[in-house]
Amino acid sequence: MIDVLPLFPQLDSSLIEVLSGLSPQQWNNDTICKKWRVKDIVAHLLDGAIRRLSIGRDGYKMTVAEINNQAELLDYLNNLNAGWVSAFERVSPMILVAQLKIIQEELYLYLKGLDPDDNAIFPVSWAGDEISDNRFDIAREFTERWLHQQQIRQAVGARLLLDRHLYNPFLEICMKALPHHFRDLHPVVNTIISVEIVGDAGGVWTIIRRDNKWEFTLTEGPSDAHVYIDQNIAWMLFSKGIDIYEAGQYWQVTGDQDLGRHALLMRSFMV
Repeated sequence: MIDVLPLFPQLDSSLIEVLSGLSPQQWNNDTICKKWRVKDIVAHLLDGAIRRLSIGRDGYKMTVAEINNQAELLDYLNNLNAGWVSAFERVSPMILVAQLKIIQEELYLYLKGLDPDDNAIFPVSWAGDEISDNRFDIAREFTERWLHQQQIRQAVGARLLLDRHLYNPFLEICMKALPHHFRDLHPVVNTIISVEIVGDAGGVWTIIRRDNKWEFTLTEGPSDAHVYIDQNIAWMLFSKGIDIYEAGQYWQVTGDQDLGRHALLMRSFMV
């Protein structure tokens, strides 16, 4: 797993820079993140960092109803997020930025102090993990913060985060969901699927069907399905920010169309 922790300070400071230059009108701009405006996403970022510090660093235990499956977990998280965003309607953008700057720095110091090989408090469920190490959990945190900053930047017309040094790690982490995403498809053994993100920040990720599971492979040669995705919309596809048919001009599948289109439905976030 790629070590993205050194990238946090740059990612965090670039967000504060963008937010500090927004007009009052831009704070109310709509985003592709469901019904959230720019201000709502910023409040959500603050919430996520505070909760992570409270639970992980401070050992604070919230009272939580029993959760029995993925659907119940998603409902719980959605309600939790909505409650915080609603409460922060009464908070000014200036206070939000000031608090976010402080909490981002505290979060970075907390993550930096973790042993990357220890078990994380929460597994990365979208990759199929029942137990994840801190390295992967920190990587998941990076993708969450990268994604929400990208949504903000898109909404206010700021320069998007498509440079390779920040975007390629995001894509690398998202692709960890690929074998789990195909878990219920059982084609013949040695079926190969490749996903290629086309652009300066892109790359090629290939999985192969073994006897009882899918796994990544470095095998070179023809794939049974090869999926090409323009890097400009890859981040939106993986986060359910755009429908595959709405983005049809930005991807292409060669070979087995069903397998290839299934890859386009992969999600690397709790959505």
